[in-house]
Amino acid sequence: MGSTKMECGWLRCESRKAMDGLWTVEFGSSAGVSGAGVAVFQHGKIMGGDAGYYYIGEYRLDGEKLLVTLDVLPFIPNYESVFKTTGHALKLKLEGTLLSGTQAIAQGCPEGMPTLRFGAKLTKRC
Repeated sequence: MGSTKMECGWLRCESRKAMDGLWTVEFGSSAGVSGAGVAVFQHGKIMGGDAGYYYIGEYRLDGEKLLVTLDVLPFIPNYESVFKTTGHALKLKLEGTLLSGTQAIAQGCPEGMPTLRFGAKLTKRC
């Protein structure tokens, strides 16, 4: 079975590498705050960001099960996170499911804040 390729600037996406590519992310927390951003998944690494934070992390895909560890770091002073914190770096541990080649969901909590929950819907763009 051959792989289908799409060109997306410098990033070449192949369907046989399910997570590798550019994803948009819609997310929210149990604190009642939501947001959106982008993330590039490539060879087990994640880089991305939103209006006030950038993300650096790692992922592993085991079948359809997605495991993510993500450092979320502020770059704009006093920008409120979806957990209603400001100016603090956060570490997220997420578990999720690859629903299709272009859709995934994940949920978890920030390290040290077990009462706060986080959920995300991911859509692969290329």
